[in-house]
Amino acid sequence: MREARRLLTSDDLTVAAIAHRVGYRDPGYFVRRFRRHHGGHRRRGGTQGHDA
Repeated sequence: MREARRLLTSDDLTVAAIAHRVGYRDPGYFVRRFRRHHGGHRRRGGTQGHDA
């Protein structure tokens, strides 16, 4: 989860790409696990994707 957090805050990757990179096949499952571990959303007040 440490690597996922670093990627989410520093790289311009999609959540799906980050999930795959850190070993999760299902991005939805990765998001649920990440939120349970870290709480909250990817970006404060922002969207989860890049097309917002």
